[in-house]
Amino acid sequence: MNNKHLTFDDRLAIQAGLQQGLKVAQIAKNIGKDRSTVGREIKAHRKLVVTSKGNSCVHHNTCTKVPECRQACYRGKRQCQTACGGCNAGCPEYQEEFCTEYEKSPFVCNACGNRLRCRLRRMLYDAKHAQEQYEKMRSESRRGISLTEEELARINDTISPLIKQGQSIPAICGQYLDELPVTDRTIYSYIDAGILDARNIDLRRKLHRPERKKSGPVLRVDKKCHMGRTYEDYQAYMAQNPDSMVSQMDSVVIHKGGQTILTILFTSCDLQLMFLRDRNTAASVTKIFKKLREQLGGTRFQSLFQVILTDRGSEFTDPTRIEADTETGEIQCRVFYCEPLNSNQKSNCERNHEFIRYVIPKGQAKGRYIEEEIREMMNHINSYPRKKWNGQAPIDLFKKIYGEETATLLGLEKIPSVSITLTPALFNR
Repeated sequence: MNNKHLTFDDRLAIQAGLQQGLKVAQIAKNIGKDRSTVGREIKAHRKLVVTSKGNSCVHHNTCTKVPECRQACYRGKRQCQTACGGCNAGCPEYQEEFCTEYEKSPFVCNACGNRLRCRLRRMLYDAKHAQEQYEKMRSESRRGISLTEEELARINDTISPLIKQGQSIPAICGQYLDELPVTDRTIYSYIDAGILDARNIDLRRKLHRPERKKSGPVLRVDKKCHMGRTYEDYQAYMAQNPDSMVSQMDSVVIHKGGQTILTILFTSCDLQLMFLRDRNTAASVTKIFKKLREQLGGTRFQSLFQVILTDRGSEFTDPTRIEADTETGEIQCRVFYCEPLNSNQKSNCERNHEFIRYVIPKGQAKGRYIEEEIREMMNHINSYPRKKWNGQAPIDLFKKIYGEETATLLGLEKIPSVSITLTPALFNR
């Protein structure tokens, strides 16, 4: 009997056992699988469910702001009678309370008697959802590569310097056979895709080979980060928190495998922040959010970044470090992902990238850019009046919503209309 792979019937049996309150060991015995196999299955494919039932703040029993909220509810309810779940988004002292029960076996809340009345986020195991996730991961594993940021960095740090010193890939892989998790053929694919610092021009014999037209490898880092953060989860969260401010996040590649711009667009006004990065990695994204927290402070950061919608690029696979203050562990925003190949779900951000391409045409970028140039381009784009907003510029709307001080902290500066330049000539002035 194969103890590694589970069928849909196995998953239905797991769900039924969990709802009956059976232990993982008993469920495993019932379906003839190993206990560790069932445990990993539950933790890998459980899904996070958000509820709107009441206030989920850790201070909900001792809060002193309830009378004040009832008198001037931020949701506009003049005669608010209770501390509703909507207070979560409006209160600066809100701190989410988490249930600790699903941190131990069986790792889900299926059998919890208080589940239907619970006001906290909870974990549930659903056989259909688990089967869909399994089939999707199996499909992706056959056409992509799966590396962590650390593994990719180790490969790059080992391979690239030696290639630039004139060594061949087969020789390097032979020397580091026990340390590299990939083959020499895979290394060639990474270089073709621009994932490593080394380039084809650094490979002596490669220059004499005709280039074949093919798609590069799909860099697939840990997909478990999407659990509880899918587009369906985003829609459910927004239905329960309709007043949450939404930002759309993406990357604009300047040089393949090199300089990239992180963009964050506020849908409330279409203002788009832009941050230059040397490499398109998850670490470079979390570094920017750490800097934003330091610049803005916790309260201002939370008012700006409440919900962030992004795609499933490998640079966005560390959502925890985006959502939480790395020093205090406090969750300050929520990150959600679009469905695969559905960039139209963050269409505002995608459309605004057209302005960037006016200034930095694809395939026509100059050798290297500096932060001051990207900031200047950002200000010219955000100062450009939009018909959508009745001729107002995004930067003017942003200042009205968030204030002059916040705009200054983010390096935003209004450019006079007569001086706005949206061509490559902007960097030649």
